[in-house]
Amino acid sequence: MAHIIYKIKKKVVPSVTTILGRYKDSQGLLYWSNSLGLKGISYSKFMKEAGNIGTNVHELAQSHIEGLEYDLHGYDDVVTNCMNKFLNWWEDFKSENFEVIFCEQSFTSKKHKYGGTADLLVKKNDEYILVDFKTSKYVYSDYLIQGSAYKEMIEEKYDYPITKFIVARFGKENDDFEIKTFNQKHLEVAFSYFKTLRKAFDQDKKLTQLIKEIK
Repeated sequence: MAHIIYKIKKKVVPSVTTILGRYKDSQGLLYWSNSLGLKGISYSKFMKEAGNIGTNVHELAQSHIEGLEYDLHGYDDVVTNCMNKFLNWWEDFKSENFEVIFCEQSFTSKKHKYGGTADLLVKKNDEYILVDFKTSKYVYSDYLIQGSAYKEMIEEKYDYPITKFIVARFGKENDDFEIKTFNQKHLEVAFSYFKTLRKAFDQDKKLTQLIKEIK
């Protein structure tokens, strides 16, 4: 999936993941990258490969949901393993009748000035459910915050009151599979925190510019 630049009235706005990435635990990331180095693993190469796996799984999942032709041959074992877990989950998930509202759609929030691309929105038993696909090792708190920000953008544009957010994690290890479902209250708490990060993101930019201007 190509990198998307989000704009509102021709002005570039940050993505949800850019905002969240600004406030990740830098000490933890340093420790982790150092541990990779001690194992002889390049951090940048590891992150690139992980990103490619996630992108491939998202694209394949989208093709399956939209009924497009795709072929798993040519993908490595990790992508195939993740995709097979998605297929098993999808068959179970769609056992009850539901309508796919959209898959992989980009939005911006004019109110809060940010953008992002949501994986999947379905309507099931008169309930709108937002779904996000992950291939990570854990379900991190960032995912709930991300989901809450996507919920806000979607509800700004459409009359889709979202009451649930599902993180479907198809891990890279053989039996690593996890589903977590968050309710409206969880999303409200998470979005309250996201709004704080969004404000701080602009303040950081102003402080950085201020420092540059002082000779």
